[in-house]
Amino acid sequence: MTPAELQSIVAELVTKPRHEKVRALLHRLLTDALGADSRAIDFERRLPEVHGRIDALLGRTVFEIKSDLVRERAEAERQLLDYLPQRERETGQKFVGIATDGADFRVYIVRDGELDELAQFRPKATEPAGLIAWLESVVVVTDEIPPDVQSVQRELGRESVAYLRALREIEAYWNDVSDHPEAKLKRELWSGLVRVAYGGDIDAPKLFYQHTYLTTVAKAIATVALLDTLPATGASLLEGKAFRDIRIIGAVESDFFDWILLHPKGAGLVMEIARHANRFRLRDIEVDILKGLYESLIDPDQRHDLGEYYTPDWLADRICKAAIRDPLRERVIDPACGSGTFLFHAIRRLLSAAEEQKIAPAPAVVVAIEKVAGIDIHPVAVIFSRVTYLLALMPTLQRGRPGSISIPVYLGDALQWNARRLVSLEELEIVVPGTHEQVRTDNGTLPNEDEFGRVILRFPFDIASNPGLFDSALDEMLSLAGRDQPVSAFSGWLARHGIAAEAEADILRGTYESLRRLQRQDRNHIWGYVARNLSRPIWLATEAQKADVVLGNPPWLDYRAMNAATQVRFREEMKAVGLWQAKTHGAAFDLSAYFFARAVYLYMRRSGRIAFVMPYASMTRNSYRPFRAGRFKKPEYLPVYVRFFDAWAFPADVQPLFPVPSCVLFAERSDEAAALPQSIHIYSGHLPRRDAHANEANKNLAERLGPWPTDERPEGSAYREKFRAGAKLDPHRLILVERVVAGRLGASPDAPLVRGRVGTLDKKPWKYVDPPQAAVEARFLRSVYLGESIGPYRLFEPVLAVIPWDDDSAELLTSERAGQRGYPRLSSWLSTTERLWEEHGKGKTSFAEKMDFYGLLSAQFPIAARRVVYSASGTNPAAATIVDRIAVIDHKLYWAAVQTQDEGRYLVAVLNSETVRARAERWQSRGQWGARDFDKVAFNLPVPIYDGNAALHRALASAAARAERVAAMVEFPEGEHFTRTRGRIRDALRADGIAGETEKLVAQLLL
Repeated sequence: MTPAELQSIVAELVTKPRHEKVRALLHRLLTDALGADSRAIDFERRLPEVHGRIDALLGRTVFEIKSDLVRERAEAERQLLDYLPQRERETGQKFVGIATDGADFRVYIVRDGELDELAQFRPKATEPAGLIAWLESVVVVTDEIPPDVQSVQRELGRESVAYLRALREIEAYWNDVSDHPEAKLKRELWSGLVRVAYGGDIDAPKLFYQHTYLTTVAKAIATVALLDTLPATGASLLEGKAFRDIRIIGAVESDFFDWILLHPKGAGLVMEIARHANRFRLRDIEVDILKGLYESLIDPDQRHDLGEYYTPDWLADRICKAAIRDPLRERVIDPACGSGTFLFHAIRRLLSAAEEQKIAPAPAVVVAIEKVAGIDIHPVAVIFSRVTYLLALMPTLQRGRPGSISIPVYLGDALQWNARRLVSLEELEIVVPGTHEQVRTDNGTLPNEDEFGRVILRFPFDIASNPGLFDSALDEMLSLAGRDQPVSAFSGWLARHGIAAEAEADILRGTYESLRRLQRQDRNHIWGYVARNLSRPIWLATEAQKADVVLGNPPWLDYRAMNAATQVRFREEMKAVGLWQAKTHGAAFDLSAYFFARAVYLYMRRSGRIAFVMPYASMTRNSYRPFRAGRFKKPEYLPVYVRFFDAWAFPADVQPLFPVPSCVLFAERSDEAAALPQSIHIYSGHLPRRDAHANEANKNLAERLGPWPTDERPEGSAYREKFRAGAKLDPHRLILVERVVAGRLGASPDAPLVRGRVGTLDKKPWKYVDPPQAAVEARFLRSVYLGESIGPYRLFEPVLAVIPWDDDSAELLTSERAGQRGYPRLSSWLSTTERLWEEHGKGKTSFAEKMDFYGLLSAQFPIAARRVVYSASGTNPAAATIVDRIAVIDHKLYWAAVQTQDEGRYLVAVLNSETVRARAERWQSRGQWGARDFDKVAFNLPVPIYDGNAALHRALASAAARAERVAAMVEFPEGEHFTRTRGRIRDALRADGIAGETEKLVAQLLL
């Protein structure tokens, strides 16, 4: 099918061309575009048992075609509820149903006897390929799919039917087994990790289900990619039996997510997911594809929340070459290894050196495993990183391998916020949480149990410091405990492995008894995983295991993304290491500088080096000045000093690379504070793609030597503190509203009927949530000025919103409080929006707390008589004055109250000027498309407070008054995009001459 033919078909489909035409067009798409065999498509398939005919049947997909799904949706759903169960009874397989009228496609499954809608897709005539890509994710036509990122995203990613369907099943299975002791324990341990990783809970229930799905996909990919076949059972897949059978430890192992096997149908779902993943030609997988798979499977919003911005191979390779000077002798640790990019290049560099020195393959692999290790706190990342590690070893392994291999990539908290108590000089300790109803068996209490019912699993340090021996001991303990063997059986293993010291043997026997008793409580299966992984960061931090080279890309978790408790902890930790200045605001920081300091004194030897990818702000901003000084305090020891000896700067024009400008900082331990290097490497150029190959990066990037950049923010204007960001009023469809036409009788003026405002920019999941509709007391309906409501010197139409602020009590009302205050309609509206927020929101805050994020809504009350507002982002600034005691300001705008009309006009003239924009541009944050977000950068300039006695200030106010009159005369068509209208106004101001006059006055003001 040619692109023109496809566009023609989709353009006709979106017109809803009636039943028969939709069927004919759909047949062409399935055969000519998707490649389905026409003989495999069964039209009008009779199902006598339910007295009906299936419109179209292809594989395990049932199509129900209607002329208008708006009118006939209920009928289509009734028929699918007949057809799908019947087909599943006949075949023993799961089926998917699609109801469509050409313009609307809805996907359904049957679960617990009810029809469950999974997804909706509306094709666009302007994007015809989108329909084909979507159909490919629903209709299984081929089992040989190339393993490229786009295909994996389509078939397995967050938009795919496979994902949506699996997530529903996983949630249902969890609800069935959530009271099981083992399931509860695994969820609790997982929650502790993600709380550290995300700076607080982020939609924890849904995230747990997502990680369960993604882990299954990752293990299936790992197994097939490396071993060429899937195991026979879901349990074998999740526990990595195929890897253990060939003595590869720690590649795939049981973890938090095999809780799903506790459900009778769990193993079957695991294999269903795995078989779907196995449709890809995974034998062709390569490292860059593997990283792409990881990035496509992990939710971009989650990556943003975590501050994870993955490093392209060309940059990781360059960093490894610069940082690792003696690959065969230097120990390398990446404490935030992600999908394993840095580990891959460190290993390949080591193996290349081994080959040059004629070291045999098996000993070379042993050296690699001893020298290169990684840690990450994301469970799915760790699985991919381990596969990456094996792929790095693969060419050497194929020429010869040692008898056993233990992959040194660990799931753990590299910052050690939640694990500092686990290790002492003599033994490694892991605390098993107690239960509310501690189970007693045999002789009563468990060995090593404390008064809180917690059990301490102890390992002699000499055992724990030998990864191979430690892993072998753990595997033996868990195997014997699983068969409830007596301690004498484990004593035999101790003797065979030469562990004869009585003190060490007694410790291990006590731990074995604890694991055996925990097994009887159904709380044992996770502890091998926990011991091997969560304790290993502490082991890597011991003097004997510290690294010669610490490298990687630490998380850039934004302070604003942390919950309140984590923010407090972060401030305390930053102060403890000396990185928090007295006047610093947390919003100036992310986690990277603290992670850098912590990595230095946890993992780096005194003679070691560190090379980290960092935000460019760490080189320039005032808030990072203590970091650049290289003096990191340790509360219980003398300060640690580092000397930055090199840096690579990637300013905003180097794109596509990271969402913000970046750099690579190289440092080494020092005995005292040292000056920054006089010259660094500064890059420029544009890459053809983010994951460019090394030769593409070499060709497209220029490198020069230059001074360390300076970009310190000046004292600026006193107006900086007067302006505040507007309220974050999202999700829009729960707050912004439109009036509903109430028929010929009209709506009540006291309580108009309103419906949540639906916009094309609504994000998931809200774009799939039906907006609320109800009558609300008129006093709670307020105008809201959005970014699009502001032009230069002129206001456009605001929108309407339900703002539950009670002027009488000066409070933001909840549904309960609204009822108590005598506002039943508002109470009903809020009851609905609170329920929708609880069901679909991220779960960190209540709906009222979300509306008043950082107090940005309540700070606007009582509303000032006159305000200046300006847009927070855009190519050019836009500012205007608002005289409205009712209106609320949205977060896309900044606002400040002003005392007089002339002060407002003076500020508007300054903020609308090109002179200010050009001079403040250097302070703007920068992304892939250049400068963005004005925030308060204009007030880094010395804009004086308005003085009515100053002739220049009065002249600016007068110029603004004239500009307002010119702007008010500009005509524009209804529905025109606000950016076009802003352009019309600027053109009119230039044509009038007032723009040029204002620029001269502003330039004079800033002298």
